[in-house]
Amino acid sequence: MTSHGLLSVVVKKAKTGEVVQCAKLKHNLLTNNGRDGFHNLIYTNASGTYRAFYAIGLTESTITPADTDTTLTGEISTNGLARVDAGTHSHTTGTNTSLVEHTFTATGAFTNVQASATFNATSSGTMGHIATFATGSGTLATNDTLKVSWTFTLDD
Repeated sequence: MTSHGLLSVVVKKAKTGEVVQCAKLKHNLLTNNGRDGFHNLIYTNASGTYRAFYAIGLTESTITPADTDTTLTGEISTNGLARVDAGTHSHTTGTNTSLVEHTFTATGAFTNVQASATFNATSSGTMGHIATFATGSGTLATNDTLKVSWTFTLDD
């Protein structure tokens, strides 16, 4: 994601009807406070009408992430690995990163947890990000833990 915008300004004179083009498609600057605001809205706000992508889901399914994905195929819903509100969803003012992180504790066996996604709700909702991780690294027994950390940077 690249965060930028274009500005156009046109002045129309009331007396003459003359149109004066002041600026046309001029790139603007994302301020530090604006960047902090985006991080808070997108990754750390867990209340209100518009919720951030603060919930984490997992799957054992073999997937190929695509930008058209809307659900996490085979999302785990039991044994300690069900989707949760991340224990940490934070942004430090003045930086360009946010952290969404949770440590899951398995209450059953899993053969190959291999992908994760972020959502804006702990059930249903919109999927914001999806990624796979090393096959075989997610074989878990009861009481094993799996720490998932999503670090986000907005390009400006």
